[in-house]
Amino acid sequence: MQVAISEFKAKCIEMLKHTQASGEELVVTLRGKPLVRVVGVGGKPQRVLGGQNGVVSLPANQESLIRSDFENDWES
Repeated sequence: MQVAISEFKAKCIEMLKHTQASGEELVVTLRGKPLVRVVGVGGKPQRVLGGQNGVVSLPANQESLIRSDFENDWES
């Protein structure tokens, strides 16, 4: 998400909480040019599947879906 510094100043706390909760990056601009990039800290990291080519990032809430689909495949 990209936002002008004037809007960021007016809604700073709300935007920071949203950024942390969603994991979405926030870019604050000054006169239309990127000034800073804000990313959340402390949230659950996304699980990454794949190698160097075709890496797929999954939101944390979909990990249980993947785990449940293959859980029984590994039981003896």
